[in-house]
Amino acid sequence: MTAPVAERAEWSVDWYDDLCSCLQIDIGHVLERAGWDPVRALGAGWRFRAPAGPVEPVEYYHPAGDALEDLLCLHHPVRLRWHRPAGPADAHRELVASLARGVPVVAAVNNFHLPFRPAYHDVHAAHLLVVTGHDAESDTYDVTDPMPPAFRGPLPRGVLEEARGSISVEDASDPFFAGSSPAWRWLEVRPTGPQPPLTWPWLREVVHGNTIALRAPGHGPSALTALLRALPDRVAEQGPGVLREVYVLGWPAQAEAALHAGFLTRAARALRRPELAEAGRWVDRVAHGWTGLRMAAAHGTVDRLPDPRHLLARGENLVLAWEHCLTHLERLAGGPR
Repeated sequence: MTAPVAERAEWSVDWYDDLCSCLQIDIGHVLERAGWDPVRALGAGWRFRAPAGPVEPVEYYHPAGDALEDLLCLHHPVRLRWHRPAGPADAHRELVASLARGVPVVAAVNNFHLPFRPAYHDVHAAHLLVVTGHDAESDTYDVTDPMPPAFRGPLPRGVLEEARGSISVEDASDPFFAGSSPAWRWLEVRPTGPQPPLTWPWLREVVHGNTIALRAPGHGPSALTALLRALPDRVAEQGPGVLREVYVLGWPAQAEAALHAGFLTRAARALRRPELAEAGRWVDRVAHGWTGLRMAAAHGTVDRLPDPRHLLARGENLVLAWEHCLTHLERLAGGPR
């Protein structure tokens, strides 16, 4: 029997953020199990770049693709690696081996097959949950799903394997998050060193690095501007499905801006520097700007001939808010370090 991995005798779903997807929430919970502050780990770095390839219709989509370490948990020693077993036997073997090493597994699943999800036997959609243990005698897994309605408890191996391996690729029951196979994939989330302590010099270096990266061509506001400029022609040529891409790719952008805002706000209290809370409010405007853009894109998909002007207006407002935000952060990080 492989015992559930845990650094604490009791573990509950302590941290959750409404603006995040299951990707950020599950990574945060694995790091929280290791004794880390998940908001600092996920929120210290802040990046955005346009997707280099197709936007996969899954809840856990990220433009970094397999290179999650390039855009997530920056300034922290964390290994983020996708694994793609060939089939159920390899998937089970890799899962049990990871648990034996003390590393929980973030597994891709289809909500349609999970009895505790509202989509059970209703909607096909790719999702993530955390597997924390395996009982060989009963052949059950211990799983945690922090996304509402949160669940923690045993799940028979057959149920989890059906959820991991069975997704109706052609099913359109959810127009945003269906149409892609999880293919048994799972994400390894593993700290490779201690979490950096929160200090004022470290924070200023972090913010400085973020602003430099977001100002680079093809990143941050310039990437969003290019995406928006191309949108009318793409919608005219390809139809409303293009707007679904905006809805999906906007989720990680929304989540990571919200996490950076939370990181700065918490640091303001810990370091007793109110200017960090003011900076956090500017970043929060960007996060909620992404929310508005995503919702405008979602509503546009119901029209046979969508008019992207409303969406573009929201996008222009987001770009403007982002530019003001970066100027504020540059002032915060300015001066000798």
